[in-house]
Amino acid sequence: MRFAFLKLAVSSTAVALFLAACGGGGGGSTAASSAQIVGTAATGAALAFAPVTITNSAGNSPCVETGITTTLTGSYTCTLKSGEQAPFFVVVTDPTGNTGALVSVTTTTPPAGSALTVNATPLTTAIVAQLAGDGNALSVVNARSVDAGALKAVTANVVAQLQAVLDRIGVPAGYDPFATSITAATAGNTGNTADLVLDVVKIVKDSAGKLALATIDDPTPRTLATATSSGTAVPAPSTSVTTLSQATQLVAQKLAGCFALPTSSRVLNVTTHPADQGGPEVDNVGDACEDFVSDSSNAAGIDFMHNGYYAGQFFYGLLTADSMTGATFSVPEVLAFYPASSAGSSPISTYDRAVLNIRYIDGQGNAGSVITVASRIPGSSSSGRPTEWWLTGNQWTVDIGVRMNLRRVEQLNSANTAKFSTFQTGVVFTISQVGPGSQRGGQQLTLARVTGPGLPAAGVVYRYSPTNPSRALDAVSKTGDLTATTLCNNGSVNCPNWWFERTAGVSGSGATTLASNPTGGTNDLIWAQSGDGFTMASFKKGAQYKFELFYGTNTGTADLTEFRTLLTDVVPATQAINLPWNTPGSNTLAALNPSGSLAGALSTVLTDWVQNPAAPQISGITWSTASAGFGSSQSVARGVTSATYANGAPAFLATTPPNVRFVLMSYRSGDSSNRSAVYTYN
Repeated sequence: MRFAFLKLAVSSTAVALFLAACGGGGGGSTAASSAQIVGTAATGAALAFAPVTITNSAGNSPCVETGITTTLTGSYTCTLKSGEQAPFFVVVTDPTGNTGALVSVTTTTPPAGSALTVNATPLTTAIVAQLAGDGNALSVVNARSVDAGALKAVTANVVAQLQAVLDRIGVPAGYDPFATSITAATAGNTGNTADLVLDVVKIVKDSAGKLALATIDDPTPRTLATATSSGTAVPAPSTSVTTLSQATQLVAQKLAGCFALPTSSRVLNVTTHPADQGGPEVDNVGDACEDFVSDSSNAAGIDFMHNGYYAGQFFYGLLTADSMTGATFSVPEVLAFYPASSAGSSPISTYDRAVLNIRYIDGQGNAGSVITVASRIPGSSSSGRPTEWWLTGNQWTVDIGVRMNLRRVEQLNSANTAKFSTFQTGVVFTISQVGPGSQRGGQQLTLARVTGPGLPAAGVVYRYSPTNPSRALDAVSKTGDLTATTLCNNGSVNCPNWWFERTAGVSGSGATTLASNPTGGTNDLIWAQSGDGFTMASFKKGAQYKFELFYGTNTGTADLTEFRTLLTDVVPATQAINLPWNTPGSNTLAALNPSGSLAGALSTVLTDWVQNPAAPQISGITWSTASAGFGSSQSVARGVTSATYANGAPAFLATTPPNVRFVLMSYRSGDSSNRSAVYTYN
């Protein structure tokens, strides 16, 4: 038994930070006499920071707001101008460009003082598309008219087509893809199942190229119903999918109940462990936080473990944070579903598994999420816990991972055209050299070779970096060479990133025009070059990567092999301009001015920024060092717009070009991706 607490039946997903979920707009009353259109844009995941365009039959905006963007939870609000009448057309654009526009429509005008829910999802988009002669939902929007009867008929036929799925999930009667609000769970309410429909039901195309329905466990396409045809009924998903949907609601409710307690009541004891054994661990919690995850002492029979962290270590940051008191949790989003397989690479591949994203809003209104894995363990349910799904973690033992990488680099010296502003995209393989799995039999983890989709055939190699003992292994080879010893930037800067492409600027046409990748020195290693074997298009959500790990002086057969999965698509650099970004504040800009009062050596650096309401919050800051590299990263509290960087910064450096100083701001992520911005003078 690892701990006597945290023993529950639920599901979750593979490491990340914390962000709010699909919880969002619902019907109800509004202030005074204003009528509103509200809703949630979601694809299964909430579509956050996405532009929302709402038009009426004249093609004009009926909204008081001049610009509408979805929140972190995917919700939006349009306050209707006086006298506006339906139909209203809603188009939500994915800022990353990874999915097509989400389209919705309503033929109902909400009464004064009330709000009408109009969700925009792949399902609403598909239904609207059935009203267009060319099968394109946007054609209905452009026509500025909609046949209300046909819309009602298609919707009813599609809902009927999905009835077995809806019944299996437990969706209440009266479900409407457009008008049923997507709500978050609280301590007293498990929330609704509208967002679970999006997790389970997928829009695909049949062999004739027509829109069709499938489920996450059955990819067989069933042609979508029309206004005049009922379409083939979609079979109920497997019991695993059904019970997973029920369990995810239980997770949200259980978490909300736990975090309704003050920190002192939910955390009763903490035990300290070395970093390579997972660090500090909460090993006793309040009653409301019990029955939380799998444990060898409960019916699951498995101690929770995720990337080498036991439950009390993996959830340590949440459990011990005062800001989490009063947090609300959305029903977890299913990022991936894997049926049981005797031939799988996972330590728990013989069980059905799901990667879940548990989204929340903390007690101070800041959004976050945690990703881990749930497994269905047959025979483990009981009358007190009527589900076989448990939060088990991924059961891997080493702190490693793969994430999409997106960075904005802004050059503040307009005269420096050699190092221009740019958006750049790539991936990062993080391999901790101090965390769980970094020691094995008294030997240090010294080498790692990674192979998988999009990488050079022989793989990329990382090596232990003694000058960066608190960080991760550094890139040394993209030819699979385990004997390569020259660290990226000679080990003075942590380099776990591989970059694929960059733009010619961050505004105007430059932001949508690709520039050639930099060459020479370290750039030849970490940037994709012609003929080196990188294929950016292959880095897609679901791609699996093999990590061969070597300890001590071993360069022969790997001592340990583990696998990790990419949970998001790589965003093209030319799409980064569509994402919301924060901007540096006045003190940060002053510290980046070589002619200003802060140009000398700084023992600390007050770093500030202007928070874009639509952008993720800043999670960490790093200033340049005397070797023109990045210093140690310093975490930033949630909700703040300034922080003092304790390590300071040297005076502007007399390098080539002269007067160099820069800061890196890391963003919080709710989907495991890695996003950052660098502001630099030279």
